[in-house]
Amino acid sequence: MMTEARKEVILVYPEMGFSGALVRHLPLSSLYAAVDAIKAGYEVKLLDARLCPRSWRRALAAMITDKTLLVGVTVLTGAPIRSALAISRWVKTHYPNVAVVWGGPHATFNGPETLSEPSVDYVVSGFGARPLERLCRKLSGDQGAPEFEDIPGLVYRLGAQVRAVPPEPEFEVRDFRDIPYHLVEPDLPKYGQLGTPERIFPMYSVMGCPYRCAFCSSPAQYRDIAKKNLFIPPEQVAAHIEHVQTRFGATYIYFIDDDSFVRLDHVERIIDEIERRGLKVRLGFRGARVNEIMKMSDSYLDKLAAAGTNILHIGAESGSQRILDLVHKDCTVDDIIECNVKLARHPGITAAYNWVVGLPGETVGDLDRTRSLILRLLEDNPKAIMFIPNKYRPLPGTELYSDAVAHGYTPPVRLEDWAEVEAESHFAAPWYTREQTAMIHMMQLTSYFVDRKLWKVETGNSPMFRLLRLAAAVYGPVARYRFRSGWSGFPLEYMLFRAAGALLRH
Repeated sequence: MMTEARKEVILVYPEMGFSGALVRHLPLSSLYAAVDAIKAGYEVKLLDARLCPRSWRRALAAMITDKTLLVGVTVLTGAPIRSALAISRWVKTHYPNVAVVWGGPHATFNGPETLSEPSVDYVVSGFGARPLERLCRKLSGDQGAPEFEDIPGLVYRLGAQVRAVPPEPEFEVRDFRDIPYHLVEPDLPKYGQLGTPERIFPMYSVMGCPYRCAFCSSPAQYRDIAKKNLFIPPEQVAAHIEHVQTRFGATYIYFIDDDSFVRLDHVERIIDEIERRGLKVRLGFRGARVNEIMKMSDSYLDKLAAAGTNILHIGAESGSQRILDLVHKDCTVDDIIECNVKLARHPGITAAYNWVVGLPGETVGDLDRTRSLILRLLEDNPKAIMFIPNKYRPLPGTELYSDAVAHGYTPPVRLEDWAEVEAESHFAAPWYTREQTAMIHMMQLTSYFVDRKLWKVETGNSPMFRLLRLAAAVYGPVARYRFRSGWSGFPLEYMLFRAAGALLRH
């Protein structure tokens, strides 16, 4: 039987980086992680530090009781580590008998190294619901609990040694009716993006990804899973949408799949089922590849738009064919241009392009080709949006990681240093030349303004967004001149940009 004295679990979602000031979606990873523990009889509480960046200590202290078994923290590589460390150290200082557990992407790829931090007791690598439930049973003294070495994905200390149990080689799918949305229900109005009134619910329509992008962690995470995709039946996806719309007032569904369009017919069947049920929601897709859009007909895109789709996030990544081949994007620069022209014929769907810069072996010429492609895409499709070019981050387990090491990269030794390995941070890889660094910084800053995105997307009218629109009006012409000309000299405004980012985070 479960020990009655210790059956409370607190899950904490840490603060994010700069983008976290503009986009704040539900902490779905924490909700999924809670499912099995709740079904096993544990009381789970959730603290989202993004909602209380200045008062999380007070909020966490109010949650912890003498029945609290553990505090679990979801950790992404980059800025969230700084927040996760502060939370973990505070818990261990004030409540030394409460176990601290890290999970999430950073823990998955850096489990043993993470336990060099004294405030972290356990790490869960891979999907978290089943390992967390089993760990809770073990720590609470449940008579039938598995031993540590029998908990998949668990990284733990045994004396002076660190032991790592391999994760289960399968996707972790849970019934949507078991997702504990009630944990975030009181705070639903605080979630969303860009200050809009949309009630956004992220969800999955497919698990996994069959592609092998060399910079991406997904191929490494799914390496031991035989079948790289698990498609959620369209009827279940539509039922999930109906559930969050009816129960929680969802107005927008954001599919956070690694890639939603591996099978075009799967998405089409979901749309058909949404229509059959008479659901009126808007849709956004985080994962779309150029090689997939090449297969979409105009009638298919019309159907997406009619169903409420207003944005496709597309991994263009680079304007250099050499770089596209290096990272296995399975497309050409001409394919990107052709897809963009096709999407321009469907103005109801915004084409939003992702980019990665600073890869090992990338040259200033490659960067300039990316800059030129961005300008071409905007010329052909003025409604398109260009996301900030993300700096390549060498992540253990990814294909390009060995190339990064060969080019002089040394991974951080301390967890604090991982906090600087951020796509939008001042992180500079050892292979950057001074010219590359200046070019990357120029492209990152001016990409916020080159496409006039603040006038293309719906935003709120808070003081922050009024200030951003003012900045866009004043600095926009300078930014567009810099980007079009490729001039990266005297980037004084880059330091102001970094300072503004720090203010937005706080």
